Amino acid sequence: MNSPIATPSPQPRADSEILVEYRDGGRIAVVTINRAYRRNACDLQAWTDLRDVFLAIGRERSVRLAVLRGAEGHFCAGDDILAFREALSDPVRADAYRAVIQECYAAVQDAPIPVIAAVSGACVGGGCSLAMCCDFRVGDDSARVRVPVALLGLIYPTIQLQRLASLVGVRTARRWLYTADMIDADAACAAGYLDERCDGDVLEAALRFGRSMMDNAPLSIAGSKMQLNAIAAGTVAENAARIEDISRRANESDDYRNAAAAFAAKRNPVFTGQ
Repeated sequence: MNSPIATPSPQPRADSEILVEYRDGGRIAVVTINRAYRRNACDLQAWTDLRDVFLAIGRERSVRLAVLRGAEGHFCAGDDILAFREALSDPVRADAYRAVIQECYAAVQDAPIPVIAAVSGACVGGGCSLAMCCDFRVGDDSARVRVPVALLGLIYPTIQLQRLASLVGVRTARRWLYTADMIDADAACAAGYLDERCDGDVLEAALRFGRSMMDNAPLSIAGSKMQLNAIAAGTVAENAARIEDISRRANESDDYRNAAAAFAAKRNPVFTGQ
């Protein structure tokens, strides 16, 4: 694996607690939630910065893979309850806070590249939802997943439950929600929440997991991702025009023509996303 390098790719604010490093000549973005003192639970500024980072990554044509992780042994303990409790005193402010969290989830889910969550330690509440917005989840043996709404007197937004049910099935989702149990890495992998359980460095495992996807056609991956997200959310009709547009672009792309020529010449195609 190449070392991090200097790159003109987008960077967050200098004082942000969301860190980005680019690897492999800028083709890989490693995004780190750097709030270890709160087990990487995010406050409003962190959710905002994480949203903006993924929006920027999604616009950066050189990036082919993103890995999302938390600093110092925890993925994300969800929303910073102390920060959100302060916002609850003002309903307008609380609604704006919730809206930013949903915008962050959408930015991660809609990034037109494979996004892999490297999960260790706490993956709880909003952190569980954040990991579900990634395309894949790779976890080490310390990973612990929890959906604690029944302990907090809350109800998750339906879109989060759609994501959970599509991963683990309705029966398992019911059990996780009703009991609010902490789910260990083996159980999370068996249920389908984690795509892979690893020993050792979870970041390196996530990078290995995603490397085989990086050289494939970007428009094809972006279109397939758009379709699968719409299928999982039951929004195919609402997204029909977007899906048709990206399908047309792929059909008319240089990548498609180059791939056809490479197939005829029995060589591997090189894709540029155009």
